[in-house]
Amino acid sequence: MLIRKLDPETFVHAYNVDLQMLYPWEGVVEPPFGAAWAVLAAGESTKPHAHQECETFFIARGQGVFSIDGERVEVGPGAVTFHEPFHNHVLTNTSDSEDLLFLTVFWEDKGRWAADPEAVAEHHREHGDDGDHPHAAAPPPRAADAAAAQAAAIERELVTAAPPTPNGDLHLGHLAGPYLCGDVYARARRLQGVDAHFVFGSDDNSIYVKTCGEGLGLGPQQTATRFTDAIEETLALAGVATTALPRPNASPHHRELTRHFFRTLYERGALVEQEAPAPWCEGCGRFLFEAYVRGRCPHCGDGVLGQTCESCGRVHDARDVVDAVCAQCGAVPGMRPLRRLVFPLSRHAGFLRDYYRRVAMNHHLRALVEGVLADGPPDVAVTHPTDWGIEVPVAGWDDQRIYVWLEMAPRYFAYARHVNDERGVDAGWERFWKAPEARVVQFFGYDNSFYYGMLLPALFHAFDPDLRLPAAFVGNEFYRLDGAKFSTTRDHRILGRDLLAEAPRDAVRFYLAWSAPEREQTNFTRQEFRATVRRELLAGWQGWIADLGRRLAAGFDGRVPATGDWTGEHRRFYHRLEELLRDAGEAYAAEGFSVQRATRVLAELVREARRFAAGEQHWDSVPSRGEERRTGIALEALAAKLSGLLAAPVMPDAADRLWRGLGYAAGPEESSLSTAGAWRDALDWLPSGQAAPLAEPLLPGLAEYLGGGE
Repeated sequence: MLIRKLDPETFVHAYNVDLQMLYPWEGVVEPPFGAAWAVLAAGESTKPHAHQECETFFIARGQGVFSIDGERVEVGPGAVTFHEPFHNHVLTNTSDSEDLLFLTVFWEDKGRWAADPEAVAEHHREHGDDGDHPHAAAPPPRAADAAAAQAAAIERELVTAAPPTPNGDLHLGHLAGPYLCGDVYARARRLQGVDAHFVFGSDDNSIYVKTCGEGLGLGPQQTATRFTDAIEETLALAGVATTALPRPNASPHHRELTRHFFRTLYERGALVEQEAPAPWCEGCGRFLFEAYVRGRCPHCGDGVLGQTCESCGRVHDARDVVDAVCAQCGAVPGMRPLRRLVFPLSRHAGFLRDYYRRVAMNHHLRALVEGVLADGPPDVAVTHPTDWGIEVPVAGWDDQRIYVWLEMAPRYFAYARHVNDERGVDAGWERFWKAPEARVVQFFGYDNSFYYGMLLPALFHAFDPDLRLPAAFVGNEFYRLDGAKFSTTRDHRILGRDLLAEAPRDAVRFYLAWSAPEREQTNFTRQEFRATVRRELLAGWQGWIADLGRRLAAGFDGRVPATGDWTGEHRRFYHRLEELLRDAGEAYAAEGFSVQRATRVLAELVREARRFAAGEQHWDSVPSRGEERRTGIALEALAAKLSGLLAAPVMPDAADRLWRGLGYAAGPEESSLSTAGAWRDALDWLPSGQAAPLAEPLLPGLAEYLGGGE
């Protein structure tokens, strides 16, 4: 007989528990399961995790609470729990002094996680799993159509972007981030049958607007109006379509919702008064905060203007800026006591940890918020000593204004109201923020990560715990120009309107998507822009479509033939179209949104279609293969239709031209308005006999811009 005893000397620490591995028993036996003793310290929780194995816990000693996918159950000695593959689970020791001892046994059953891939994929979407959990060694099979499954569960979406600060026009770095991406996502969701609305406004009450106006000799509202006008023009030129683009100080909803939000937090004790030293510039006669203070980040040491570090993403109070100087006059400030209202973010750490198990986000954002939680969330001042912004709706604070990042939370309620107004719906903001058939998806740059990932969710929760918080955060990194950061002060920039005046709009949108700074900083150069659109759009997509049009005209009188006999190559090509449709659906889904991948799926579709066409043209010389020839052309026309659908979110004008060239009365987006979404019918055959002249270039003017033909 061989016996092993519980031996702390053999413990390894993992998943926040001490483990003694039991099986496989090295040199003795390797059963079809693994097993280990686990010791969870008093007051601790296991790390939230999900994996492909089935697992069961046998509680031997202690008391705790077991949570699996939101269900919580108290457990004690003798309790046995079973966990399905990929179900997110956490065990918490509720004792103040006693360890919790349990036996874990785990095994793989592919029949459970591979038999119903759609159910597993739907589980991921519901619970925000992103493959980042410790045991997730192998992902489940992909859903047959992730986009369609999402659309079945969600009827409408509020898609938002961080509001641009109206202290300048939009350059390419701005467009390549949340504005193009949010527009692409909302368009894709509408194609999938969801009533999606892209909405954002201008950040008029930012102190940066006031300081910009001081340099121009303008008041802050004049400055905001001037540059918001320019921003709206640039967005229109770029084809960024919003349901509404409200200006907060002209909105019938924004100010009152902000004041109500602030008062509610104050009355519930979520805001507390705090007096602390703050930097004071004697020469300028003001406290320094945000745009008034410059120095080095107290967290990473890089240079900062204001209280957010663009390098590490951390925020700090103005008093903590290293080597601080007044950003207006350059003087070294002194310190004076300043009384403010603050939001103690640390009170909401537990809520945030739970929320992060559900919300989808990329690894950079997740690393930031988990790091801040580990270090201890800061108190965030929500009033500042200035005369610009919304007045504090609490007596005794007449000399201060509401911090714009607190104002940012209720502005998203105002956005919902504006969408309702535009659609003629008599309903409140709860229609998007509390209804189970609705959800919110937010787009923003990495420099705003702390606010969207931590501050706003905590503010929302403190205001109303019943809110359905954003289901996904889609962040982006910085976009660079010729290897250096875009800079207005150094005039190192290309304004969006300037490039859009030179090149076709869809070509600009395509390249910004192709090179989007999704996971890392990326770079724009005119040389690479021209080379990419020449290769992928002019010679690639437009060249293939023009060639298909010529072959339809020559062999089929410009009409789409019915399918005939099928070969193995035909079947393989059709299945390849199915795969590419699934790939695009995943690229356009919020949980893994990637315009880079979406544009590359389109490019791959074009390459596959041209390769297929090259092989099929050999049937032209074999009269007895006319049936196969018809099938090949019908499949190629179907591929052209699919390319228009996949391109529509990024290049809506070109997609519309393509579908009309294939004989449809409307493009993909317009077709979706009268159906449950064009995506559902993506691989429906073109009607046989339908005229498909394909005579108009997909991107008029592109050849002229590039200075050469196809």
